[in-house]
Amino acid sequence: MSREHTLRVQPRLLARTGVVVHHEGARRLLTEAGCQVEGSLVRIPEHVVARALETVPRSVRIYDRLGRPAMDLGDRRTYFGTGSDTPNVIDLETGKRRSAVLADVARAARLADGLPHVDFVMSMGLAGDVPVERSDRHHFAAMVENTAKPIMFTAWTLEGLREIYAMAAVVAGGEENLKARPFAIHYAMAIAPFIHPRDSLEKVLFCAERGLPVEYHSVDIGGSTGPATLAGSFVQGNARMLSGLVIHQSKAPGAPLVVDTSVVFLDMATMVSPYFAPEITLASLMNKEMALHYGVPTFAKAGAGDSKLLDQQAGIEIGMSMLSECLIGNNLVHDLGYLESGLSCSLESLAICDEVAGLVRLIGRGVEISPEQLALEVIEETGPTGNYLVHPHTLRHFREAFWFPKLMDRQNHDRWQHSGGQSLAERAHRRVTDVLENHVPSPLDPGALRELGRMLEPGWDGRLREASNG
Repeated sequence: MSREHTLRVQPRLLARTGVVVHHEGARRLLTEAGCQVEGSLVRIPEHVVARALETVPRSVRIYDRLGRPAMDLGDRRTYFGTGSDTPNVIDLETGKRRSAVLADVARAARLADGLPHVDFVMSMGLAGDVPVERSDRHHFAAMVENTAKPIMFTAWTLEGLREIYAMAAVVAGGEENLKARPFAIHYAMAIAPFIHPRDSLEKVLFCAERGLPVEYHSVDIGGSTGPATLAGSFVQGNARMLSGLVIHQSKAPGAPLVVDTSVVFLDMATMVSPYFAPEITLASLMNKEMALHYGVPTFAKAGAGDSKLLDQQAGIEIGMSMLSECLIGNNLVHDLGYLESGLSCSLESLAICDEVAGLVRLIGRGVEISPEQLALEVIEETGPTGNYLVHPHTLRHFREAFWFPKLMDRQNHDRWQHSGGQSLAERAHRRVTDVLENHVPSPLDPGALRELGRMLEPGWDGRLREASNG
C-alpha cells in the first residue's frame, strides 16, 4: 500500500467512522475545532487534522536531569531505552524468574546509567513490595535517584501524574526549568479500535497544558482489535493516532508529542501477541514513513522478544529488531531487556542490547565520503608495497572507524578457553555485576532527595537509598 493511498483513506475513517472520546473537556475542544460530536462519538474533518499537523513540533529536545541536551527526537535519529513495567524479572543471582520489587527498578536504572549506548530509562519492573496504588511514584523516584539519563514514565491515574510531575519539577529546580529542559516523558495509551479513555485523555491534556512531552499510542492486534491484515490494522491505528494528535494539539498548539502506530498479531495457536515478528517490523517501517510525512517524532520497540530466557532465540530477536529499528530510524525505541513477550526482563539481556546498540549505530551512520576518509594521498604516499600500521592516518582514525566489542568474543579458541571459555550470557552477567559494583550515578541534590522522600511518605528517602544500593 502506497503512502499516498494511506493518506487518502485517513479522512474517510476519521470523518465517517469517527472515534469514541470519553472525556467531556476533550469533546468540547473538538467541537470548538470544527468536529461533529454526537454523544461520545466524534467525527473529525480533514481540515481539522491538517491544522493540528501544522502546530505539532517536528522535533522534541529532551535533556538529562543535569540539564544537558540528551536526545533530539525527530527525523531518523534513533535512541534506545529500556522496557517498562514487567511484573517479573530474571534474578541476577539465581537466574530464576521471580516477581519484581522496587530494588529491581533502582538496580536496572543504575545499570542503564552505566551503559554507554542506553539513552533513556523506563521502569524495568512493577514493584510488588510497595503500595500498588502508589507504585508509579516509587518507580519514578527510584529511577531518578539512580540515573541522570532521561526518564520515560507511566502513571496509573491523573493524581499520580500530578505527583510525578511535581517530583520532576523538584529535581529540575522548578516548573519553568522542567518545561524549558524536560528530562521526563510521560507514556500514555489509547484503546484500539477507536477509543480514547477518560483516564488517558486526562493525562494527555495535563501534559499538553504544561508542555511536558508525552507519547500517546495504542497497539492494534491484527485479528483481534484490528483487521487481520497488516495494511488494515495499520490504517486503523494511524487514523486513531491522528485523532489523538488532534486532541493534544487542540489543547495546546505546539506542545511536544511523540506518536506510534503499532501493529502486532494474535498467534491463534498460543493466544499470545508476539513481541518479535516480521509484521511488527513492517508496521514499524510504515509508522516511520507516515510520521516523516506528518512531521512528528516516533516511538517503537526493539531489543525484546518472546524467548523465556537469554538463549539463541533471544539473541536473534535482539539483534534483528535493533538493527531494523536503527535502519528504519524511529526515534524513541524502548523495551531493551524484555523477555517473555513483555512479562519478564533481564539485566544481562539489557547489557547485550547495549552491545548491539553500539554495533548497529555504526551501521546506521553509513560511510562518510570526504578527502580525509578517502585517504588518496595516504594511499599514494604508502605505495604499492607499504603498510599502514605506522602511518599517522591510522592513528587518527582506527578508534572511531572500527567497532570494538566489549562482550562479543573475537579471541582464538586457545585464548578464549584460557580466559574462562565463557558464553555471551556469562560475559553479560559479569558486565552487569561490574557496572552495579563500580558505577556511581550523578547524585541528586540532597535537598531534592529529601523532598522526594517527603512527597512519597515520611522517611521514604532512606528507603530510596536502600533500594538503589540493593
